[in-house]
Amino acid sequence: MKKLIKQTPISMILTYIIAQFLPVLILALAPQDYQTEALIFGTIFSFTAGTLVMLLLNRKSTIKNSLTLSSPTPKKQVIMWGLIGTLMAFAAQFIATLIESQLLGLQMESVNTQNILLTISKYPYYLIIVAIMAPIMEEFVFRKVVFGFFYDLTGVVGAAVISSLLFAFIHADSHILLYSSMGFVFSYLYVKTKNIATPMIAHVLMNTSVVLLNLIY
Repeated sequence: MKKLIKQTPISMILTYIIAQFLPVLILALAPQDYQTEALIFGTIFSFTAGTLVMLLLNRKSTIKNSLTLSSPTPKKQVIMWGLIGTLMAFAAQFIATLIESQLLGLQMESVNTQNILLTISKYPYYLIIVAIMAPIMEEFVFRKVVFGFFYDLTGVVGAAVISSLLFAFIHADSHILLYSSMGFVFSYLYVKTKNIATPMIAHVLMNTSVVLLNLIY
């Protein structure tokens, strides 16, 4: 077990997988009359625990590549690029949506997003998953682990393509280009600052903004 913990990439991926499937187990054990509540609060518990585990793993990370071994950008610039990255992610999302709707004939609405918004409207506490926990875990897995692993093997473009496509597929939505474009932006932010906190900030702010804007309007 200690040896497995030392393998940060494997531990983070396993944590992410467990966080995804633990709510299903909780749902199976829950009484029939409380299935929905079991799934919602089970997910909140699972993702919160998963995020905390990943944060602890990151403190003693064994991940070593050109990014982690480089000198990180100062905290002020991390915050600045996190804010700039949020605008970049929105721009990429807008362009991707136009391409998908005008050239590929896909509906502009994302089924995944609509289901999330419906859930949050009924269970506001679920916002903590969408706005904070999920983005943090996804940045650890898809940027620090996957992108970081391929960065030295394939270069920045290859690593961005692989990690962004995996990031898109995991959302189980038809808007592959939409999610991939966001993944490219987050990958750029990671390379730019050599600090995983930068894409996390942008990802958290973007998710929070999208949800709140949709709920308001």
